[in-house]
Amino acid sequence: MRPLLLVAGNDVRLTLRDRAAAFWLLALPVFLTWLFGHAMGGGGGTAKVALTVVDRDGGWLARALAEEMKGPNVALEIIRGEGEPGAEVKKTGRWIELPPGFTEGALSGRQQKLKIIAGDEAGGADAPAAEVLVVRAIARTLARAVEMKEQGGAMDAPAYERLRARPPLVALAVGTAGHGTAVPRGMAQSVPGILTFTVLMMTTIYGAVFLTIEKREGMLRRQLTLPVSRHALFAGKVLGRVLVAGIQMAILIAAGKLLFHLDFGSSPVGLAALLACYAFAVAGIATFLGAVLKNPEQASSVGMLVSLVMAAMGGCWWPAEVMPGWLRTAAHAFPTTWAMGAFHALISFGRGFDAVVVPCAILIAFGAVFSLWGARRLSGAASP
Repeated sequence: MRPLLLVAGNDVRLTLRDRAAAFWLLALPVFLTWLFGHAMGGGGGTAKVALTVVDRDGGWLARALAEEMKGPNVALEIIRGEGEPGAEVKKTGRWIELPPGFTEGALSGRQQKLKIIAGDEAGGADAPAAEVLVVRAIARTLARAVEMKEQGGAMDAPAYERLRARPPLVALAVGTAGHGTAVPRGMAQSVPGILTFTVLMMTTIYGAVFLTIEKREGMLRRQLTLPVSRHALFAGKVLGRVLVAGIQMAILIAAGKLLFHLDFGSSPVGLAALLACYAFAVAGIATFLGAVLKNPEQASSVGMLVSLVMAAMGGCWWPAEVMPGWLRTAAHAFPTTWAMGAFHALISFGRGFDAVVVPCAILIAFGAVFSLWGARRLSGAASP
């Protein structure tokens, strides 16, 4: 085991020592993730509605109305008292004012007029969503107030909160009818897509280049004279590429969570298994290319070409659902297709470990076939 780890560690050290590695490992993938994510619709889920509520009344009904506007897809800020929306809100956002006397007037039956105010640079795309948000909150608040009045009890905040805490009388379940498939977009498409592409590209190019250098300069032949079995040496080459891919994956997963706030699903075990199996698959491909190609120039060019083709066919740059059916079927000849399908199952469709079992098995098969094939070619290239 120790010789295998030494061989793998040496390959990782060579990769990280390269000055361009930081660019390929971190800077370029993060930039591409941001670029493709915003080009495809921003966040990974439903876009949030931004709204500021200026409560100048302070009464319990005004507070209740403001609270009713909260929701999972709402970026809501509540300012109470005589506060004013900030300069940024007034410039680019939307806000609504609840005037003094709102609670007393509404409970007395006097009409209250509310107006959503848009900043100078506020976009018009989310205006209907903001209006729906306010109308829905008004309807909920008035419905509970009417029920409180009909019951003849106290008209106050505790009574309102008791009604609000009650389970809903009507529940709405939403699902997809027919055979349609939701298309991942935004960060839910770009984060796994750029991860899949750049890990493949980085591992393939660096792994193949270093192997061709070792063959050309006789380093591989000298390594075989060490007290290390051929199997351990070749396994160490594959493991080194797995570790390089793992480092890049860890960086991109962290960036996806911290910078792009992407939820990677409810199955961390499934995600970890998928990442490990995909790393093994691309490590096998890199080892094979390094074994069959003659020099670093060929390894760099072919590695880039292979990565670009697999990324395009595998749905890394755009959702596979936009491709013709026959092309989606043919794309299953590439590991990127299986990896992206499993990523989307976890991230976009809320599935668990069961969704990655078959893709992981196929990715392991890819890695095993190319690793063994590459090891045989390396063995012949290293023989005197």
